[in-house]
Amino acid sequence: MSVPLYLKYTKDHYWIRQEGNQAIIGLTETGLIEMGMVLFIELPERDAVMRRGDYISSVETAQSEHDLFAPLSGKVTAVNLLLERAAMILHESPYDKGWLFAMEWSDESEFAHLWDVQTYEQQFPLD
Repeated sequence: MSVPLYLKYTKDHYWIRQEGNQAIIGLTETGLIEMGMVLFIELPERDAVMRRGDYISSVETAQSEHDLFAPLSGKVTAVNLLLERAAMILHESPYDKGWLFAMEWSDESEFAHLWDVQTYEQQFPLD
């Protein structure tokens, strides 16, 4: 299991890659293992405006359904539609092809709440 050094993380197992005023967001390998095998994912709508903590979508696994909440505030600029047809990509490539959505973030102060890789690994030690 890997946790890339160049990303930021949340307690809810999101990874965030900042690219200028854009944030690319996905689920960590650790979070996906905890959820179980993803059968279906509902993605937020493009152009949706959200606030940090808002409900944005859900993931259905073999065990249960998991609600997903916005890790940052902003406007969705892109969604990874490939995941709706092939959810297995989340498990095969969580930090590359398995991204969920991109957003134009609206509140830079929210980045102070994100974790670096060391903090994430302390909270969720790798086996």
